[in-house]
Amino acid sequence: MKNIFSILFILLSFIVQAQEKPKQNPEIKRFVYQDNSSISKQIYDSIYFDIAYDKGIKWVFKFSHQFAEYPMVSDDEYFESYEFEIDPPKGNRFTIKEGDFEKHKVIYNRSCFCPDAGPRQLADGTITGKRIRGNTWLITFDGYIHPRPGKDFAPYAKKWKGFFKPNKLVY
Repeated sequence: MKNIFSILFILLSFIVQAQEKPKQNPEIKRFVYQDNSSISKQIYDSIYFDIAYDKGIKWVFKFSHQFAEYPMVSDDEYFESYEFEIDPPKGNRFTIKEGDFEKHKVIYNRSCFCPDAGPRQLADGTITGKRIRGNTWLITFDGYIHPRPGKDFAPYAKKWKGFFKPNKLVY
């Protein structure tokens, strides 16, 4: 009887080891901008709004981050994006300070199975842009993400930087 259990245990351990690791959808970061565009916000009430991109005279920059996800894990999807618009740059640098975040429509959007999901207008931070070469811009963001109105979460700091190239905002 001990031999049968030993053989079953060994076979089960081989079967467990032979199984593949669960597949993972990879993390994707995308840094793009589009000229002759603008961001429009359709406001539903004092808290919720939708974002659309229209033809315009501005440049719209967008950083989107799709986090890695495991198909075998329910509700682990997480996505966030940052976007803003500027007048076409007259030089090789620009800066957006927190007093100008609303004017430049600096928007943060979070998509997740969490109580604080959705887009919101940002107000605190600094965005700097520097033309690196040709059509490539190095953008840095150093700011704070505040909770949606009515949610009781503490604001948290967020920093990122990326090389932005011309491309479509929506893919």
